[in-house]
Amino acid sequence: MKASFKIIIVISCFATVTFACNILENGPTDLTIINEDLTPAVSPDGNLIAYYHQGNPNLKNDSSGLYIIRADGSGKRLLLSCEYLLNPDWSPDGKWIVYTSGIINLQGDSIRTFQGSDNMVLGFPDWSPDGKSILFNASGPNGGFYICDPFFKNIRLHFSEQQISGYNPRWSPDGKKFVYVKILQDRAGGEIFTVDTSGVNDLRLTDNNIDDQNPQWSPDGSMIAWNSNEQIYIMNIDGKNQRKLDDGESPSWTPDSNYIIYSKGNGDNLHYRVLLWKININGSSKTQLTF
Repeated sequence: MKASFKIIIVISCFATVTFACNILENGPTDLTIINEDLTPAVSPDGNLIAYYHQGNPNLKNDSSGLYIIRADGSGKRLLLSCEYLLNPDWSPDGKWIVYTSGIINLQGDSIRTFQGSDNMVLGFPDWSPDGKSILFNASGPNGGFYICDPFFKNIRLHFSEQQISGYNPRWSPDGKKFVYVKILQDRAGGEIFTVDTSGVNDLRLTDNNIDDQNPQWSPDGSMIAWNSNEQIYIMNIDGKNQRKLDDGESPSWTPDSNYIIYSKGNGDNLHYRVLLWKININGSSKTQLTF
């Protein structure tokens, strides 16, 4: 798994640099990044939020790892101490969390480690609505969209990179479509697409020549949230009615489809942190959850 962690480290470091650059444009070059709360995921019942915390070794009791908090930001608990446990996603029954290298139960006493062949990475894992499968993407010679069961058995290629040149696929709530990021040669960054799980009806939703990432289908199936150049947006599932909510990245919906949880950089001219926030999709009730 050493090669896998190298890939994950590159992704995480790029996200860190991207966040920091926005502050550095108007601030000094000696900015200190304190710590970061990244890639939040709301539990199916809406009561908990799982996320990856990148700790600061210079701070006491600031371990990197997979954390859980209550929906109001209280009750912070370290579930698994390890670096680069990014992109958690909950099982539909709320008892398990899949992340970039494995699965852990809510008590933290049962862990399954992903052992893909040929240094395969469990990239952007997403649990199927029926709880029977996990969708993920892999890169490299055997890249594409893969599906496996929750025990990491029966790994099978669903779409090759030749079929779908993209990554970060997410199931629609009815399990009939994927939303994903596609890289186009004539564009500066990713664009958001949806496609039927059968491979037909590949529909482009964004066309803005900026970096669109981290698409997430709303639980009611009517909207898609994503981040574009470190700004949170939502739109209808046909790509219409696109509107910005706030600065930030990695949106995650609450079960009622009324709120978004996301990561956002907070800082002055000398110190910088990435924290979790909550906002109503009408733009109101913006609340900071981690500090």
